[in-house]
Amino acid sequence: MNVARTLVAGASSVGGNPSNSMKMVLIVRADLGLGRGKIASQCAHAAVMCVMEASRVCETKLNLWLCEGQPKIVLKAESKKELEFFARKAREKNVVAEVVMDAGRTQVQSGTETVLGLGPDSAEVIDSLVGHLKLL
Repeated sequence: MNVARTLVAGASSVGGNPSNSMKMVLIVRADLGLGRGKIASQCAHAAVMCVMEASRVCETKLNLWLCEGQPKIVLKAESKKELEFFARKAREKNVVAEVVMDAGRTQVQSGTETVLGLGPDSAEVIDSLVGHLKLL
């Protein structure tokens, strides 16, 4: 995938239409009490996982998102149950949904679901799923 030449840093939307803008959201489980560094690394894992899956199943959406500067929003969920609910709803709408399961080397037990990555997809689709969640 050679998108380096087509990246447009700071572009606000596809074709200049904000309703077509693309984004990725990273939903962190607030109930785990993760430290800032742990949250950052888990979000990075989720973003990489989403990009890898998007390159396999929706390369056009991935390329649009890359060209827009890769917008990412970090939100919070209150529980594992809530994280799983959003993952299921996203998959029903054919949105990439990747759950990070921690290796268990530091703050949580191995296999703990820490972050859900959604997208990249249109802001409209993502917002219909999780637009009501609060920023972390």
